[in-house]
Amino acid sequence: MKRVVEEKISADLKANKAISQQTVKILANSIYTALREEGCQDKDIIGVSSQLIGLVTSAIDEREEEPSSF
Repeated sequence: MKRVVEEKISADLKANKAISQQTVKILANSIYTALREEGCQDKDIIGVSSQLIGLVTSAIDEREEEPSSF
């Protein structure tokens, strides 16, 4: 499964487009399955998800704060 996800992401990026919704779903399922196999419980997975959202939010905020180069 990991190889399938890597190939789909690579193909999308090489085509210079956003990762497809199908690939996003496969990636999310792959991450969820891996966390479950490692013994993570619901609260752990929610915690990981929250951290990911926090990282993305911070990255967006940082980009918005950068002065534009005109």
